[in-house]
Amino acid sequence: MVVQMPNGAGHTPADEDRAALIEALTRIISEWSAPDFLTGVVAREGVELDPGAIKMVTMLSTQGPQRPSLLSRNMVTGPSNVSKIAQRLMAAGLAEKISDPDDARAHQFALTESGYQVASTFVRAGSGLVDDLLHGWSPTERDELLRSLQKLERSTMALAAQFQNKTSSGSSERNTTTRNITT
Repeated sequence: MVVQMPNGAGHTPADEDRAALIEALTRIISEWSAPDFLTGVVAREGVELDPGAIKMVTMLSTQGPQRPSLLSRNMVTGPSNVSKIAQRLMAAGLAEKISDPDDARAHQFALTESGYQVASTFVRAGSGLVDDLLHGWSPTERDELLRSLQKLERSTMALAAQFQNKTSSGSSERNTTTRNITT
């Protein structure tokens, strides 16, 4: 992906650095979220699950039991897909349907003990992935990467919170911007 500047726009080294950063992050995110990459990483630990199941096990292990509607939103997929994935996990003994403690009429999906064991293999698989990716890096380079990524994560989370606040407030500024983009 090469980011093209509009005609007449000046190119500065800072513009090129930002474009290179966006390009690198886009490639990494695309690769890491690709179905073959996800399944390949966990398969190294002897776990064979489809990408949706990997994502659901990961979410349930890190965030705890969730209603299907929340899983649907967090997984960026439809409720019927969440139901199908949950059914496969339940059939494999990795997940179960439990009552929602806040609403007896509703249910949540939760991991079973076996599901948590599978989730722990994801951690081992991730550790192996990091070892492979950073093979040959010096301890200083690894530390620099970690510090930089943690700083980028904090900035990302802060900006995401600002976006969430603007979206949930329904500000007229956001509505004006939307109209300008769509007209």
